[in-house]
Amino acid sequence: MKLYIISNRLPLRATRTESGDFEFCHSEGGLATGLGSLTMDVEKHWIGWPGIYTESDEEKEKIISYLQPYNFHPVFLSQEQIQNFYEGYSNSTLWPLCHYFFSYIEYENKYWESYKQVNELFCQSAVPLLEPGDIVWVQDYHLMLLPQLLRNSTKEVSIGYFHHIPFPSYELFRVLPERADILNGLLGADLIGFHTHDYMRHFVSAAERVLDLRFRLDHVLLDTRIAYADAFPMGINYSLYHDAILNPSVQQKAFELKKNYGTHKLILSVDRLDYSKGILHRLRGFALFLERHPEYKEKVSMAMIIVPSRDKVDRYAGLKTKIDESIGAINGKYSTINWTPVYYFYHSFAFEELVAMYNIADIALVTPLRDGMNLVTKEYLAAKRDTPGVLILSEMAGASIELREAIIVNPNDVGEIEQAILKALEMPVDEQLRKLRMMQEDISKQTVDKWANDFVHEIKRIKLQNEALNRKRIEDRIFKQIQGKYKEAASRLLILDYDGTLCKFCNNPEDAVPTPELMEVLSNLCEDNMNKVVISSGRDHHTLDRWFSHLPVDLAAEHGAFYKEKGIWNENVQTNHWDEEIISILQSFIDKTPHSRLEQKETALVWHYRNVDTWLASLREQQLINALITPCARQNLQIMQGDKIVEIKSPLYTKGSEARRILQNDHFGFILAMGDDVTDEDTFRELPADAYTIKIGNISEIARYSLLSQSEVLPFLKRLTEK
Repeated sequence: MKLYIISNRLPLRATRTESGDFEFCHSEGGLATGLGSLTMDVEKHWIGWPGIYTESDEEKEKIISYLQPYNFHPVFLSQEQIQNFYEGYSNSTLWPLCHYFFSYIEYENKYWESYKQVNELFCQSAVPLLEPGDIVWVQDYHLMLLPQLLRNSTKEVSIGYFHHIPFPSYELFRVLPERADILNGLLGADLIGFHTHDYMRHFVSAAERVLDLRFRLDHVLLDTRIAYADAFPMGINYSLYHDAILNPSVQQKAFELKKNYGTHKLILSVDRLDYSKGILHRLRGFALFLERHPEYKEKVSMAMIIVPSRDKVDRYAGLKTKIDESIGAINGKYSTINWTPVYYFYHSFAFEELVAMYNIADIALVTPLRDGMNLVTKEYLAAKRDTPGVLILSEMAGASIELREAIIVNPNDVGEIEQAILKALEMPVDEQLRKLRMMQEDISKQTVDKWANDFVHEIKRIKLQNEALNRKRIEDRIFKQIQGKYKEAASRLLILDYDGTLCKFCNNPEDAVPTPELMEVLSNLCEDNMNKVVISSGRDHHTLDRWFSHLPVDLAAEHGAFYKEKGIWNENVQTNHWDEEIISILQSFIDKTPHSRLEQKETALVWHYRNVDTWLASLREQQLINALITPCARQNLQIMQGDKIVEIKSPLYTKGSEARRILQNDHFGFILAMGDDVTDEDTFRELPADAYTIKIGNISEIARYSLLSQSEVLPFLKRLTEK
């Protein structure tokens, strides 16, 4: 087994020298840094762009040859592709969308076309390398179509995807014209990971509402497999940062920096140039602090490190200009001969310099307007070895969920930033150390290695689960075994659910009338006097009788409340006289839930919400259950959740109790039960272990086998009776 990490860029970046050759250096960015330091018990490969445009096949071969010993596999992109795929759709459409900068979204059709083309190119580069049993781990928003492309092109390969930036709420995500394509692309993965449960929740909501899917907590059934979504907060290589100060060269850097900054308290700010980082808000907050607290004049400075990024793009160039002007205005107003309020560095720092800055800084000010995780926070905390320090952190950064001992601020409130700076400066050293150690304890456990290993372990678990569940699929070999047992048996019991099994679900109940094809299949089954055919349904007995009274089938209605045997209807329970309080509660939910309806049976009340908006349905379902618990408990009534229904009934009868009653009266050499709902699993539980229990449209841990679509049921029953 090998692990293939696929990301927009490789950890090594190629540059062309004056002699026309190539040299390689490490790529910038948290993703390359974090994943590049992984130590895992698996052969690791990396697929991505090498960061350079090639001019000939010879140049490509040189790069391939250099990268091969590292197990790096380059994907070569043209300048036009980078412009439209990377700068265009990825960073001018998806990036502002995911960071809630709606007005910054730029949309051109050529961007989307290039995005699709490049995702296809990554797929074509990966597929020849992959072998059965390998794991593919796709990284981030540049490659959101890739999981499904790989799914369609490979077999027996596990696919994971990790989203390193925020996933927006449905209300924002829905504006994307390609929203369905993006979601289907992601759902090609077995496991879709996010930094926080908020991002996961937004993804699930979007998938349910755009694609009309139904997640069961963290997973959803997709054709032949189950896909999972979960949160995996990314960490850092903790020991690398924590032990860095033990290096004499880093100690020397820290000593020199401390000497340069003198006795001033130092606030450190480290960001890539981007409008999502809240840099201007941060500067305004610091300026407000200096204005309101003149007692700190010549006592505190801010070191602002900004790593250049896309500064040739107008919006980023304009942002840099505003940052330059803001810093100039602060320094022009407040600086003295002996003191500079803001030290400004517009370049990246070498590792030794950066960890030395982390180590000496009294405060880290990290206030993005929106951020997936923000690893700077964890790097700063890790680098503080036996020295105090305070973290001021935006509540909009994913890291804020973990680092609750930080001073948490709303990054849009410059007054709150100003107050946070004051609080940090006045915090006693023992309190600083206490909070620092608590956060260090957490991030020292949740490292980047643990993050990656947890993700890969979960992919392996999902693979085993899907393999086990898919062994329940009725392939030709299994079908012949079932058919053989059917033909051998002298007496047979067939228990068949109706809605979702013999008939597809219909939005209009009247559209569920049995088809001529179904009637023919049932007639053929009933012609064999060795067969006892039972239709076990949640429908009322009047409807079932109207549809099937002309056939010699037995009927079980309202989940076993009524049953028809030898042409006679029997009651298992007295008809309920429904409590006005319960009826009133149900009616109130119908009134405030468009497209829901109430079905009132003799022994059950059913609230249907098949046509209701997915998010609203989920909310109303839980609200209704909460409202019904007390009145139903008083009357000893059961609240049952089914497939887009909530049903109220007596707990004394179920489809399972009806199956148990049938088995008490007769012995059968062959038993087959088919159903699609949780109520049918009550039937499956009551049947003997050698019964052929088949779940429709889903994979069940209780049923022995599964058919993945209702459309497969009638062909299955037809084949079963073939000579």
